[in-house]
Amino acid sequence: MRKSILSATIIAIAALPCVAQAAHRVPGQWEVTTQMHFVQGGIQIPPEVMAQMKARGIKMPDFGTPHTFKHCLTTEEAARDEHPDFSQEKNCTSQNAKWSGDHFHADITCGGNDGTRHGVIDGSIGSGGKSYAGTFRMEGDDPHMGGHFVMQGQSSGKWVGPTCAKDAS
Repeated sequence: MRKSILSATIIAIAALPCVAQAAHRVPGQWEVTTQMHFVQGGIQIPPEVMAQMKARGIKMPDFGTPHTFKHCLTTEEAARDEHPDFSQEKNCTSQNAKWSGDHFHADITCGGNDGTRHGVIDGSIGSGGKSYAGTFRMEGDDPHMGGHFVMQGQSSGKWVGPTCAKDAS
């Protein structure tokens, strides 16, 4: 599987919960739900590569199904006014990343051998820092994504309490 396939997927999955990674949120245990889907195109994996992945125990995410997980937001993390971090993906940058009150917006550009992909992240904090909701959209051209692709997603989070569970990330 090529890096370009993973880069768009990783950015989409990682960016949604990061929309609210800022001083706007209350520290403690959070429950986060994310969901993505392809409006056009989708990951194109040849059958022989899919068989190799399956033999190695590698599963592709089910993009149409919501994924819910717990996240422990530390006091230190909550104190920082962060924007989504794309440093893990060296071919991606964000422009116009800013908070305006309880709303966050960023434009994303990712480049590589397979062309340029553009995206937008929007999110809002509510309930005095105890909830958030955000959306994500990325599109571009990549033969491994069925040619022209459009991927959309949403994320929401709610504060569960001040004490984090031991198994939360």
